[in-house]
Amino acid sequence: MSFLDEIILQDVAKYCPEQFVNYHKCVQSPDKKPIDCVPMQLALQQCVRNDVPSFQKIQQNCSSAISQYEACLRGGDSAKCLDQLESLRQCAVKQVQSTQKQ
Repeated sequence: MSFLDEIILQDVAKYCPEQFVNYHKCVQSPDKKPIDCVPMQLALQQCVRNDVPSFQKIQQNCSSAISQYEACLRGGDSAKCLDQLESLRQCAVKQVQSTQKQ
């Protein structure tokens, strides 16, 4: 797991603990189908968008890199999007590092 992934995961667990645990329990449950976990996934996504500072900072300050990467992916060949993905990851790392310093 990369530094970026680890920090965001820690923030999600910190700011959305109930949603995080509920979703992961659901997807790890052998008697659950993926469709059964959709409500928990949506609750986790909403919490992340609303309550996780590192994610909010990335959304706010890396919007151009996000848009470029999404546009590339819509082109249908994700292998051609590595440069855009790297730009997005670099921007995201800067945002997360600045959040950690606060």
